[in-house]
Amino acid sequence: MITCKITTHSPRYSHHAHAKNRDIVNVTADIKCTKKVAAISIQVALYKNNTLYKKSGVKRNAGKNYLSQNAARRCVKKQHNTGVSVGTVVFPAGYTPPSQSGGSRSKTVYISACKKK
Repeated sequence: MITCKITTHSPRYSHHAHAKNRDIVNVTADIKCTKKVAAISIQVALYKNNTLYKKSGVKRNAGKNYLSQNAARRCVKKQHNTGVSVGTVVFPAGYTPPSQSGGSRSKTVYISACKKK
């Protein structure tokens, strides 16, 4: 048996971008499986006040048990930010079902200021 979980982490002000004098809000998501699978794909979206603000490309890999992706865009203070992710896992030959898709939603985070805490 192989089990997989997709998790969308809470959006946050990016401290990495802050170091480069860029104000960025970032959301990450990942899929973790208990064993290596034939393929994994994931896409992440960042919503600002319930409106799509940034969508990542689809990231894929094969023969692994983990994959992560992020979506990032300019931080706007005093906004509510939410992350949503969708993904698909293709299991090795012989598994039923042969593939499974799912999604995840983060909690909504209010970012009051675009600065390092």
